[in-house]
Amino acid sequence: MQMVRDRSLAEDLLQDTFHDAFRARSQLPASSNPEAWLFGIARNRALGALRRRRRSAVALARLPRPRERSERDAQELVALRDLLERHLDPDERALLLLRYLHGFDAAELAEIIGLTPEAVRQRLSRSRGKLIAASAPQSTNEER
Repeated sequence: MQMVRDRSLAEDLLQDTFHDAFRARSQLPASSNPEAWLFGIARNRALGALRRRRRSAVALARLPRPRERSERDAQELVALRDLLERHLDPDERALLLLRYLHGFDAAELAEIIGLTPEAVRQRLSRSRGKLIAASAPQSTNEER
């Protein structure tokens, strides 16, 4: 806890330390000080966690900051959400969101939902078609 300054992380590291100690128990008889041996494992675990935390912080700092959303962006987002909810069933919405918002490809989506990649591509195509048809301006009898 004193090294990582996070109680939850310290508890996880304690479990990992005892797990590592159990796996390396064959080395214990060669150690002149079992307590030091165990603290060495704990120290290495804590330092590894601190390195990972530091690397994560650096990686997060490199990510672009989200831009401020304007009122128009918010209105478009509400309109898009409404379009999705009115014209697609939950499975179709989930598939489109996983593909276009989260970037999963057809093979990954196939694995997620238990279909073939070709079946996923067909479902995506049908869902896009529904949205295109729903968002197209409706023609009136006067225009015909």
